[in-house]
Amino acid sequence: MTDALRDALSARLRREESPWTVAGSLPVLFFGDLFQAEVATVGLNPSDKEYLSLTGTMLTGSQQRFATLASLGAASRAELSDEQCDEAVRWMRDYYEPGKPVYGSWFNGLARVVEGFGASFRAHSATHLDLVQESTRPVWSSLPRSDRSALLDLDLPFLAWQIRTFPLRAVICTGKTVGNNVRDELGVVIHDNGELARIKWWVGEADVDGRRVGFAGWNLPLARPTGLGREGELILGGLLAERLERAKL
Repeated sequence: MTDALRDALSARLRREESPWTVAGSLPVLFFGDLFQAEVATVGLNPSDKEYLSLTGTMLTGSQQRFATLASLGAASRAELSDEQCDEAVRWMRDYYEPGKPVYGSWFNGLARVVEGFGASFRAHSATHLDLVQESTRPVWSSLPRSDRSALLDLDLPFLAWQIRTFPLRAVICTGKTVGNNVRDELGVVIHDNGELARIKWWVGEADVDGRRVGFAGWNLPLARPTGLGREGELILGGLLAERLERAKL
């Protein structure tokens, strides 16, 4: 990791939390190894379950998924040392490593789409990003529209920086809100679209600082009834990859 990358990631970790941030948590800058990945999926924001148990207590020990202020021994985000920031980033890079408690109910379906696309979270060729890096309580869908807009204004530029900075060849948007925001932020031009069960998919491209990057996405979160099933999720990934390849992306 270069000094410039470390400084940018550390600056985001040290930024003051929002009023809706899960207390004691850190922003999740990425899930998996962004430094090796060539494909990134993008969601809305990290679930509160990445940090909290079903009873609302902070996950610790073998159930812990990410570093927290408490586990790092930091009184506040602003007081994080360089070493503590590096440790927080290490937790993020190791999210999909064997034995880690991945939030499977959300990621399982997406992992099958990524597999059909020809990439893998566990093999480090894919990573997951979010429009908003803060895990919130209440969850995203329960926040007032004005609060969601405020979070997007704060965090969407960081996502755009990630896509511009890391050599990704494809970005996959996991829902309508994600797709709309990513396309607007990066000037994505749609080349093709269609339907698969209840899913309305699209593919396109953008010039990202002189680099052609493929973009794809669909309308419904995979956690909702999509009519795909396990096999359909694999098919969706393969379909998106084939359409991007057809466009020479």
